[in-house]
Amino acid sequence: MKKVYILMTALFIGANLQAQIDFEGYLTEPESYDNDGTGGNPYFDFDPILLNNTYDEEWGSFTGFAISNVTDNITPGYGNQFSAYPGGGADNSTGYAVAYSNPEIYSEFEDVRILSFKISNTTYAGLSMLNGDSFGKKFGEPTNASGEVDGTNGEDFFRVWIICENEIGSKDSVEFYLADYRFTDNTEDYIVDTWETVDLTEVFVGGATNVSMRFESSDNGDFGMNTPAYVAIDYILWEAPLGISEVDESDFITYPNPVQDELFVDGPNGILTLTTVGGRKVIEQTHDIHSNVDFSALPSGIYVLKIATENGTVTKKIIK
Repeated sequence: MKKVYILMTALFIGANLQAQIDFEGYLTEPESYDNDGTGGNPYFDFDPILLNNTYDEEWGSFTGFAISNVTDNITPGYGNQFSAYPGGGADNSTGYAVAYSNPEIYSEFEDVRILSFKISNTTYAGLSMLNGDSFGKKFGEPTNASGEVDGTNGEDFFRVWIICENEIGSKDSVEFYLADYRFTDNTEDYIVDTWETVDLTEVFVGGATNVSMRFESSDNGDFGMNTPAYVAIDYILWEAPLGISEVDESDFITYPNPVQDELFVDGPNGILTLTTVGGRKVIEQTHDIHSNVDFSALPSGIYVLKIATENGTVTKKIIK
């Protein structure tokens, strides 16, 4: 099994550790993919997160997940099944995961929670819907790939049901439309070609212990769905319990929150770091009892403020 390199952004949230899997550096060769790197296991191991994988040696095919850094978002067809439609990973990263058929994200540790991930179309599915191909119809047309009227009147869609399970076995789901051509105003029809965030804490407040996916399309034939059942995934954010830090969160005061132009931080000396919720660092500075953090040039959104001291680290959510 090849060694896995993962860039993780780790955060202390109270007594929990949050970390992010972005697949950066997993593949050392550019324009490559791995659909059989599991070492005989039925999963890719991004400790503690597992992505299921089943490889068929006879056909060289897979179900579940593959890992890719392919950037070709122009070439249509099955031969380009490992490419993300945005042309690379989220936030200009290279690596990402490609999910096909029956993907599942989970952990063998019951205390691990999956909080969110980025999602987009693959090039294979995106161009199939945009232009049509031998099996899939061109979305928005009243006919299928064979030229027969299919009864949709061009009101097509491709969606994935994201099925979440929590620690007590309860299940709920959220639907994400990878393409939607059902609008009265056809100019609103779309095929997703950017990376979007799926927030699983909107399904279960504490996140999900297991995530599976089911695909659904308006384009179906005698053998099932004609739209390629693929989706691209990146930036999986997970959380797990951690021992209590020696520094008390109440030692720090941050105000005002929400903030407009300037945030004030009072508390023990340390290093202050501000990141986006996706882990991108936007500000880093020393903190000496009292600090001013300039938010004036930052866009509205949710940020993570981390103050690292010699006794531990405290993290606070800041809203602008």
